Amino acid sequence: MADIALVLSKIKLYQNYPVENQLFADIFPIFRSPSATEAVISHLTAHILATHDMNKISAIVCLESRGFFFAPTIANRLGLPVVPVRKRGKLPGEVLRVGYVKDYGEDEFEIKTDAFEGIEMEGRKVILIDDLLGKGGSVKAAKELVERLGGDVAEAVCIFDVDVMDYQQKVEETLGDLNR
Repeated sequence: MADIALVLSKIKLYQNYPVENQLFADIFPIFRSPSATEAVISHLTAHILATHDMNKISAIVCLESRGFFFAPTIANRLGLPVVPVRKRGKLPGEVLRVGYVKDYGEDEFEIKTDAFEGIEMEGRKVILIDDLLGKGGSVKAAKELVERLGGDVAEAVCIFDVDVMDYQQKVEETLGDLNR
């Protein structure tokens, strides 16, 4: 568990960022430590291997933006393709879009309509990866996009979540029984 303590020691918290009364967790100091970075990737990879039959997982879906830092390496270790979910206006071609509410405002996610082209989806599910599970708005939006393309989500995997009472209740309301 020393590696978990190492990872947590690298996260910096900023009060009133990006808006008043918002607590922001900065994960970028994790990347200054190869040991901390490896601990995150190893733990998330081990968790996925321990909790899922990999024959029933088709892809890793990573959420913009901080999910992008870990998902490709995890997917590579698992032998899975990566599908990005991006903020509005950052993907070329035809996209599906969904709006969502985060702690400090509204935003929109998009996924390409051909995101799963060439990926075996029949009878399989995807795993969502992001850095932080706040109240669950971005995870719910990504899940909706995957479902609109005919996919199913097995689990949302995050580095950490916010351990605050009203956040936990909001996550339950937003995500229901989605594994996380």
